[in-house]
Amino acid sequence: MKQTKLTLPRRVKVKGQTFWQVTTPAPGGGRIRKTFKDREDARIFFERAKVQLAQFGQAAMIDDRTRTDAARAVEILQGTGKSIVDAARFLRAHLSRVEGGLPLKTAVKHFRASKKSEGTSERHLTDLRTRLARFLASLPESMTTAQVQTSHVDTFLAGLGLSAQTATGYRTILHTFFSWCESRKLSTDNPVTEAMTFKVVPSAPGILSPADAANLLASCDDAILPGVVLGMFCGLRQAEIARLDWRQVDLAGKIITVGAHVAKTSSRRTVEIPENAVQWLSPLAKSSGRIWPKGEEARNLWNLARIKAGFGPFFSTRAVVKAAQTNPATGKPRKDLRDWPDNALRHSAISYRLAKTRDLPRVATEAGNSPGIVQRHYAEIVKPDAAAKFFAILPESAENVTTFPSKAA
Repeated sequence: MKQTKLTLPRRVKVKGQTFWQVTTPAPGGGRIRKTFKDREDARIFFERAKVQLAQFGQAAMIDDRTRTDAARAVEILQGTGKSIVDAARFLRAHLSRVEGGLPLKTAVKHFRASKKSEGTSERHLTDLRTRLARFLASLPESMTTAQVQTSHVDTFLAGLGLSAQTATGYRTILHTFFSWCESRKLSTDNPVTEAMTFKVVPSAPGILSPADAANLLASCDDAILPGVVLGMFCGLRQAEIARLDWRQVDLAGKIITVGAHVAKTSSRRTVEIPENAVQWLSPLAKSSGRIWPKGEEARNLWNLARIKAGFGPFFSTRAVVKAAQTNPATGKPRKDLRDWPDNALRHSAISYRLAKTRDLPRVATEAGNSPGIVQRHYAEIVKPDAAAKFFAILPESAENVTTFPSKAA
């Protein structure tokens, strides 16, 4: 493209009248034509433009409208300590941010699909869907991934009205989602990085006493009993139990192989099966097949077992579960049910196992956690004598142990 040059004043005719016109190059390309009635005015403008071009280049050649806009911009910025260059850079970055991206709903759909292809558990996928859906509901439907700012995230988190632990869970999922967006150029940055955080005060994990554990086992239907035993005495996560097959349970060798496709951390590990757990599992063992039944019925059986053991209430649409939590005399919810400790089976297993063995690295490896996490959350929760009682819970009569009739019998 031919570059415009500064031209000497030249005579032009406009509606029969004589004028003098000077052409200058414009910033960024193009040209600016300045017309004068007096030749001397045109010559003065030409000489001034010549000096400005020599000193500052084409950037100095701005038209009257741009010069007026610049003056107004300086006036607007007065007192801020910012220049019009600062303002221009900010606007450029803003436009770059808001003009790209995908509609949030579409991005969330693609994000969940990518997580599913990575082998993410259905339970976690459901968690992603419900929490991200709540975030989307707080924003305009037209908003894109590129338009979300830290202020949007702060407003959402502050308005949750949930515990610090739960709010932190929402923040973590949002951070993961926007990191995914950033890596795919759907946003210029991660708006959650600088968002508000919550101080979570660590609390001792809720565990079951040996008596509560024994009552719970006695309350379980055979369909869910193996899974409850593996959670209670071996410390497997619920999601791992749901994916585990009997082929990975070696009762003779007293070892469970938690494969990479089963483990939460996608890292293979082996877990020792305590002797009392072997005795609970042996009558119900199979050569292959799912440990935990598939479908809603398993959830109902699990709720009923906990209610029978004195815990609740639990939300359910099933009449049998609702009835179990209702006082038949009054027709109102039972008041004798105790709160179920969150993740009680796994917490109990790790706490009692650590108290029994005093082998932190071994317990951490079997639990699929770091020694630091196990030390921080489970050390000194229970005493060795309580651990001895816990791992002495058997399905058959024996001296000096907690006993219940064998379900196989």
